[in-house]
Amino acid sequence: MAIKIITDSTCDIARETVDQFGISIVPAYVLFGEESFRQGIDINPTQFYARLQSSSRLPSTSQPTPGDFTGAMEPLISAGDQVVCITVARQLSGTYNSAAQAASQFDDGAVTVVDSGTASVGHMLQVIAAAEDAASDHATLDSVVSAARARAGRSYGFAMVDTLEYLQKGGRIGKAQAFMGSLMKVKPILKVADGEVLPVDRPRNVRRGLQRLEELVREQGPVSKLAVAYTTDVGPAEEMRSRLSDLADPENTYTLQIGSAIGTHVGPGAVAVSTLP
Repeated sequence: MAIKIITDSTCDIARETVDQFGISIVPAYVLFGEESFRQGIDINPTQFYARLQSSSRLPSTSQPTPGDFTGAMEPLISAGDQVVCITVARQLSGTYNSAAQAASQFDDGAVTVVDSGTASVGHMLQVIAAAEDAASDHATLDSVVSAARARAGRSYGFAMVDTLEYLQKGGRIGKAQAFMGSLMKVKPILKVADGEVLPVDRPRNVRRGLQRLEELVREQGPVSKLAVAYTTDVGPAEEMRSRLSDLADPENTYTLQIGSAIGTHVGPGAVAVSTLP
């Protein structure tokens, strides 16, 4: 019997990490009109952003169904494993509810669902840490779940976006709505904490925005893991990783491209940073 980790594709975790730890990924959906695509299966980031930027109509997203989660959970439980499922923040998506409904179909204790309280890179770091915990020789279900919930309570992430248009149209703008109406030639910096999108700063350009992101991350104190993500331009993400290279060991530092589910809401030209203490 082992402890297995399930998550949803909005964490944007790399395939090699999934394979390394045997993590199960349940895909979110992106919809262009009547066409529905499963993230990472039917559409990759290159295809998605090309279509996003050429389409006259903003796509929408949909969480995995309870049946999607059941399909991932059932073979693990049938094999005698225990499951910890870590999802995108419940305030940002119905994914947690879908996972909880699926978990309710199994015996008590078979599946524990944890709300990451965040999205994308912050969510990904929590999933990796939980997978490392689960692989330990001394791991128990209680220890893995307790650590996952503690990390979720301390999680945060910062993102610099080119425009708030995508968050606004997608209904995920939250308190960052306060920035609307005063955004001529600025690069809004947002914070995701406790499932909310919060306004932080309005630097005038990308250069100043990257400086500000660095300051914000360093203010959080020592870190064990660091992740940087981007939507369409890897350059700012690589610069951000270089700026912060002293904070975490290379093997605990990740650069990734944000996929279609989160990319629908942050849009082209976004860069995000998250750490775990």
